[in-house]
Amino acid sequence: MKSRFLSLIFLMLVLAGAAVRRAEAQAIRQEGGNDEIIVYRLPDTQKVYIYRAGNVVYDASIPAGSIINNTFILPDNVQLNSLTVSQGGTRIHSYTTFTSEVLVVLRRGETPRQVRVVQVHVPDLKAGSSLEVKYGIRNSGLAWNLILDLEVTANNSLNCALIAEMRVNNDLPEITRSILSQRPEIILASTANALLEDSATLFNLGKIQIEAGKRQLIKLEEGGTSYRIVYQWDANHRERPSAYMRAQTPLKSMAGRVQYYLTSGGILYDDGTVDVSPDRSFNIRVGEQPNIVTYKSIVTAEYPERENLPFTHNLEYQVENHSSRTIDLEISIPIATGIKHRTEYHFTKAPDERPGDRLLWKYTIAPDEKIVLQFSFDADLKNDPSYRQFDYSEGNGR
Repeated sequence: MKSRFLSLIFLMLVLAGAAVRRAEAQAIRQEGGNDEIIVYRLPDTQKVYIYRAGNVVYDASIPAGSIINNTFILPDNVQLNSLTVSQGGTRIHSYTTFTSEVLVVLRRGETPRQVRVVQVHVPDLKAGSSLEVKYGIRNSGLAWNLILDLEVTANNSLNCALIAEMRVNNDLPEITRSILSQRPEIILASTANALLEDSATLFNLGKIQIEAGKRQLIKLEEGGTSYRIVYQWDANHRERPSAYMRAQTPLKSMAGRVQYYLTSGGILYDDGTVDVSPDRSFNIRVGEQPNIVTYKSIVTAEYPERENLPFTHNLEYQVENHSSRTIDLEISIPIATGIKHRTEYHFTKAPDERPGDRLLWKYTIAPDEKIVLQFSFDADLKNDPSYRQFDYSEGNGR
């Protein structure tokens, strides 16, 4: 009796397996009739490109067995203007697309279900050969961003890690869930410099598991560097210098603008955004130093006999270091632009750099040391709004 019961269970399992196999067939005939029941399969997705701007592109193949009457299916949120179809490496440009509801096996071994899809009909195909397709989708539910994790350690060292933060919506479409369950390669892509070979804009994460409603952090690159504190005084607009952490970027990726988190001793010290590029240094503002005392004055003289440049502006900037250590200081001042005539500068100490529309002087100042910067310029402009923020001004028409 027991063996007969086991035999019955075995027979039922065999019949159930046969039913599933019949359901997964491309085309089966209804019992007692001539109508075919068409059952489709999703494309075999090899790679998923997730762009930082929010677009998602699937790189997939359509096996010959999944092409029925020269027709295959794609998700209904496909961006048709991004679709490319190829066979044997040759691009196919002639095809017809239309939206419909068909029976689809979403996952191997499951019963087919009615799904809204886009059908693609290609009139001229080589029989028995697969297709290669690439297509973008709308409302993918997948998004990612870059995080720069900066950790201050001993001896002015800085540990840097570039991290991808992936976020997946809870309400992923069922077709998207099925495609991701195939475990395709996940490639994070930046839209900037995507056509350049050495721009490091692609991050291949491999065949990682992506699930709805989860946030994943994946380390992309790491490196170490040393840093120094540089004080920069935007002298015409601020009362005192700001302190910046400056370090050569140890990373090879051109990641662009990213969110950073700066920790020290396990405590979050600062956060913000910074540019990450191999050819640029990190320059992160970390605060102000009250023990650096500043003074600035302006004296404007008028010379009516000078037709084009009747005004001479004499500027003086003073900085005293009352801190207990030697500091590196940069004084940054905007270039004065004339209304009709080019301004003429006169320096006792020439600027060390002229980045963009600014003049930059660099100093190393010991404790209790004072430096004085003086220069003048001739212009056709009498007043500058920034002079209102000076400690002393004279002759500027106020």
